Amino acid sequence: MTQEEFLKKYSWDGERSREELLIRAMLYASPLEIAPLFSKEELKRIFLNNLHRFHRKDRSFWKVVLEVSEDELKRYSEKNFREGSIIIPY
Repeated sequence: MTQEEFLKKYSWDGERSREELLIRAMLYASPLEIAPLFSKEELKRIFLNNLHRFHRKDRSFWKVVLEVSEDELKRYSEKNFREGSIIIPY
C-alpha cells in the first residue's frame, strides 16, 4: 500500500492536506500500519508542530514512540499558542 492510498482512508470529508490526513492517521490508525509507510522524522515533525491536536494518551504514546525528549516537548509547547491556552478538565 502506498502512502497516498493509506491516507485516502482518512479523507472522510474530502480533506486533501497531507499533514491533516497524517494527523488523523496518527490519532485513529494502528501504529503498525503507519510505521512502515512514513519516516520517523516526518511523524516527529508533524507531531511536534501539532501538539495541540494530541491529547494525553495519544501525546504520551507518540512521545515515547518518536523518542521526543521532555526538553524538546517543552520547547515546542512554549512556541505553540494553542497549547498554552488549553484548559485541562478535571
